[in-house]
Amino acid sequence: MRFDDTLATVLAQPAANAAARAAKWRQLVDLLAQRREHLGSREVDEALAFLRHHRSEIDGRVRTEIARALAGRRVSPLLIRFFGEDHPAIATPIIATARLSAEEWLDVLPAMGPTARALLRHRRDLPHQVTQALAAFGSSDFVLAGTIAPEAGRLAGVGLNPAAEGGEAQIRELVARIEEFRERKRRSEAAGESGGPAVAPVEAFRWETGADGVIIWVEDAPRGPLIGQTIATIADRGQFGVDGQAAGAFEKRAPFRDARFSVVGAGAVSGDWRISGVPFFDPRRGNFLGYRGSARRPRVDEVARAHSNEASSPGLFGTDVSADALRQLIHELRTPLNAIAGFAELIDGQYMGPAGAPYRSRAKEIMEQAGKLLSAVDDLDTAARISTSRLVLDESSVDAVALLYRLHDSYQMVAGERNSTITIEAMPDLPPAKVEPATAERMIARMLAATIGLAQEGEAIAAAMTMGQIAGQEMLCLALDRPQAIAELDEAALLDPGYSPDGDWPGAPALGLGFALRLVRNLAEAAGGALIIGDQHFFLYLPPLEPAGRSLGQGG
Repeated sequence: MRFDDTLATVLAQPAANAAARAAKWRQLVDLLAQRREHLGSREVDEALAFLRHHRSEIDGRVRTEIARALAGRRVSPLLIRFFGEDHPAIATPIIATARLSAEEWLDVLPAMGPTARALLRHRRDLPHQVTQALAAFGSSDFVLAGTIAPEAGRLAGVGLNPAAEGGEAQIRELVARIEEFRERKRRSEAAGESGGPAVAPVEAFRWETGADGVIIWVEDAPRGPLIGQTIATIADRGQFGVDGQAAGAFEKRAPFRDARFSVVGAGAVSGDWRISGVPFFDPRRGNFLGYRGSARRPRVDEVARAHSNEASSPGLFGTDVSADALRQLIHELRTPLNAIAGFAELIDGQYMGPAGAPYRSRAKEIMEQAGKLLSAVDDLDTAARISTSRLVLDESSVDAVALLYRLHDSYQMVAGERNSTITIEAMPDLPPAKVEPATAERMIARMLAATIGLAQEGEAIAAAMTMGQIAGQEMLCLALDRPQAIAELDEAALLDPGYSPDGDWPGAPALGLGFALRLVRNLAEAAGGALIIGDQHFFLYLPPLEPAGRSLGQGG
């Protein structure tokens, strides 16, 4: 079937409800992503019109997931332009990794918004003429909304032709007119590098955002790497941005202090920062206008340190596997897995028409298997982020006891299938854990899977949630029995990333026991806790939301 005919078939599908429209939206994006050439037909125009018309109906998390799945692929410039119109947090994965020719970039740039072009300025792998074109847009992209810029038509004292019209023609004219200025600047910088003093890194700066959280003004630092970054969303893909503290405060319009902020590149402002900010409002109408704040370099005590046995190796968890190469592979895996899960969901939900019970049953099974594989992919992605110090956790809380009981109900079924049991108990009146809910669930679920799954027939596993003390601090402590199958193994053997006991079991860590334990340990430490491997128990320590009134000491 011809590509346009396939598009026409999807466009003809009914989309009477939100679920059907979301499935159709995802399917059209997937189809357009498979084709780069000759995307100028009526069907393509109709597909893009449908995507734009229903974009606001698609949950932002779904759009972000789709954008991440396309990251790094050689997709059509039409899709780059389409996602460039979206919220910066959604556009970033594609804009940060899009692979276009210089001519394609020059065609796309005029249609992109100022924020999308600001994100693109963080790239260091673009063709020279594209970098020049982006610089030509700077005079208008950096103008504050609602102000008049009489000098917007001039750059570095070079006059621009106001009669220039058309996207590509205008860019090429701008590039030609500023070439001499850029050459002078490059010669000046080269002379400074060869004979002058080195440029010292920036140690502090002031900043301001608009109402959307995007930085629009900077003082005491180069603007290029900072303008266009956002405090509204948590850093995506670990490349640059803020942590959950700043994003959470923005959502509540509340002040924040010493939130983590990272800037990519090799310039004077690259690296880690700690930023503080306060919201400001219109004095007359009271509407929210944005944030103003300051940034400083982190102190020595604020910088995380890697484990010595892993720091010597550039690979993942001390292995020879490159974390960056692994993350690239992860994104290549997510695309087909999401497509498989998406089509299975269409069949199971009968969004494309009635389907027989056997087909729906098979589709449901495929969805479950794809979900398990995606969970393993997420574990790999998290491990890669930890290995490259790019993991940022939201500073929220969770009822760890309630979470443990909920997970127990699921894993008790697994234990019953193996004729083993698991019992849990919890000290009353325990405080919540100061851990992101999704991270806490991942850690506890991986620990339960690792212990229950290895229990022999008739073996009983006990889990207890109490308060414990480690390194002089009181923390929530989940103690889990070590199964007899690994009773003789020391910590080094258990933490071997390639180690996994013989055989398989329902709910087993897909990437092996050693990998799962290392992942839990590093997640716990990133959250301010720890994983201790005792002779008879595993101890998972999690920081409490508020100080506890008593200490029970550490067992094991």
